[in-house]
Amino acid sequence: ASQFVTSVVEDEILYGLENFGVPRDQIEDRVAQALADMGISEVRDRVISSLSGGQKQKVAIASVLALNPRVLVLDAELDPLSSRTVFDLLARYAREHGATVVVVEQKIALLSQYADMLVIVDEGKIRFADAPAQVLEHSDELKAIGVNCPRSTTLMNRLRAEGLYAGAPVRNVREAREALKEVLA
Repeated sequence: ASQFVTSVVEDEILYGLENFGVPRDQIEDRVAQALADMGISEVRDRVISSLSGGQKQKVAIASVLALNPRVLVLDAELDPLSSRTVFDLLARYAREHGATVVVVEQKIALLSQYADMLVIVDEGKIRFADAPAQVLEHSDELKAIGVNCPRSTTLMNRLRAEGLYAGAPVRNVREAREALKEVLA
C-alpha cells in the first residue's frame, strides 16, 4: 500500500486531480467515472487499508484514469486472482476512451489474450514486436529468454515442428482444443 498518499479511496483519486489542476467543475465526474471504469464505485468512502489487494490495485489504477491519460503504462505486478478482471476493465477503458494501455509483464499467457501487440525485450533489445499469435510462434526462443508462454501454445508449436499441425498459432486452451479437433480428425 506504499503507493498511496492518502487513507481514503476518494481522497486518493482527488489528490492527483487537484495536483494536476483539473477544474473544480470536472472533478466530481472524473472521480465517479474512474471508480466506475475500475468497477469499484462501492468503495469510494472506504479506508484504503481495509481493501483487498485487488481492490487496492484498482484504486491505484483509478487514481491515474481520473486524469484521462491517452497512454497508460503499468508494471503488472497484479494479484493473480484479479488480473483477468483488471485486464477486462483496462481493455474496456482503452476502447471507450481511445487510450493506449501498455503493460509490462513477464508472464504473457493471460496478457496475450488481451494485447493487440506483444513487444518482447531481451537485454535492452527488441526481440519480437508483432501480434500475439505471431510472437507466440516462437515459444522455444521465448522460453530461452525467460518469457513464459501458455502451455497450450508450446504444445501446438511442437506439433507444428513435427509436421502434425499447420494451423494458426494458439493463445489459450480453448484455441488449442479447437486446433486439436482438426489434428485428431
